[in-house]
Amino acid sequence: MRVFTTLIIALIFIGSLSCRDTKKAEEEIEKAIEQVEEVEQQVEETSEELDAKAKEAEEALMELDSI
Repeated sequence: MRVFTTLIIALIFIGSLSCRDTKKAEEEIEKAIEQVEEVEQQVEETSEELDAKAKEAEEALMELDSI
């Protein structure tokens, strides 16, 4: 009976450690996802700025062509 109790306690201990590791891994994954989302947002903003500047340059070229 004592071996059985020791085995149960050991399993509970190992289970609690693995849950902690899982939570830590989930937190790290969440941080990585947030960083990726920030980069995606920056890329989108840069792309929009580039499109706006390209449009301005195209309009300026059209004005020069009309002269």
